[in-house]
Amino acid sequence: MNAPVVAIALHDGWFSAATGAGRSNQTLIQAVAHALAPGVDLVLLPVDLHPTSPEYSPAAHQAMTGKLADVPHQVLPLDNGTGAQRRFGDLAAFEQLGRHAATTLNALMRRHPQGLLIAIDQPFAGLGPLLDAPPGWRLLYLPRSSADHHADPARAAWEQHGLDGWIRRGARFGAISTHMRTLLTSKGIPDEQVIDVPGGLAATDRVPLESAPALPAGAGDGFLLSMGRAQPYKGFEDLLDALHLLATTGVRLPHLLLAAVTDGPTIAYQRHLREHARALAVSATVWTEFDPGLPGLLHHPGLRAVVVPSRNEPLGRIPLEAFAAGAGPVVATTAGGLAETVIDSVTGFSAAPGDPPALAAAIGRALAVTAEEAGRLRAAGARLVAGRDYTSCITGVLEALSPWATAAAAAKP
Repeated sequence: MNAPVVAIALHDGWFSAATGAGRSNQTLIQAVAHALAPGVDLVLLPVDLHPTSPEYSPAAHQAMTGKLADVPHQVLPLDNGTGAQRRFGDLAAFEQLGRHAATTLNALMRRHPQGLLIAIDQPFAGLGPLLDAPPGWRLLYLPRSSADHHADPARAAWEQHGLDGWIRRGARFGAISTHMRTLLTSKGIPDEQVIDVPGGLAATDRVPLESAPALPAGAGDGFLLSMGRAQPYKGFEDLLDALHLLATTGVRLPHLLLAAVTDGPTIAYQRHLREHARALAVSATVWTEFDPGLPGLLHHPGLRAVVVPSRNEPLGRIPLEAFAAGAGPVVATTAGGLAETVIDSVTGFSAAPGDPPALAAAIGRALAVTAEEAGRLRAAGARLVAGRDYTSCITGVLEALSPWATAAAAAKP
């Protein structure tokens, strides 16, 4: 009989790591790989990216293969219909990905009668209805976002159909935040099928200052930092509007480092942000190219505040990275999972999403903190992130769902 299997399907984190989801996926893979009992096979099913893709990262790919050098594993790349050029893609890419993933996984399940499948994030939402799911297999769908966060009705309908299929097959659903748990249950998922998988960091997630890009000239006297994918839901326009409003009150603002990034060519939204900053006379540098060293700026002594202005955010990794780096104060909206980590006057300062005047007030408070208050905020943030060790979290989930798969369980009498 073939060995039992733990299979992990993912869109970012193997051939690239240009998103918070991708970096979390890397930690998840490593945690699972090093917790497995002898005789349990590890199979990775990443969305395929060719080296010619602008999204392919040789450094990220080589780093992951190196970290698994001592762990037997198999890699089965998945086709999403983009010619191995895009890891996410549109709805048509999701549908093609689901078909190829189902064909690959159903064959795997026939060869291995016992296993655990962890399918991660929105591109795999439609996979559930296509799986044969024999009785010896446990299923975990771990969404890091939802169609609800992108205001896409067609994708939302497709996603709901997929979630219904996962439910029928008895899958468990991982909730990365209380916000995501509420969203999942609102879509008809029984509470008993939801398992908490709170987002967090591992020791390997720290990016040192030495890896950070050089500061632009305007940031030499101190700077604000805001970073994330170049998408309107990240609220970068709201941030620029807020800084303009704050400047009209006479507050002397530090230079803004706005890393609204992609791992491809500059897009229209990024050009719009640059033009908007100029029109508002906001002193800002808009970085457009993804750089894995960006979180290293959280250690820079010139950092005055970290701002996360999202309109929607399932979790929000940047505040956790800031807390771990001892950076701050952290200013964030209360969108989604951000409200669970950036707690007003406790770990940072908060504002309603999509509300530039409220965001301006929160940034003003952050810039006016005393050294004593800043120290208190940093200490509270450090305590919060210390309680969110992602390696321990993933190991616990693995033990709960498939204790046969873990070395710790196998060692018990």
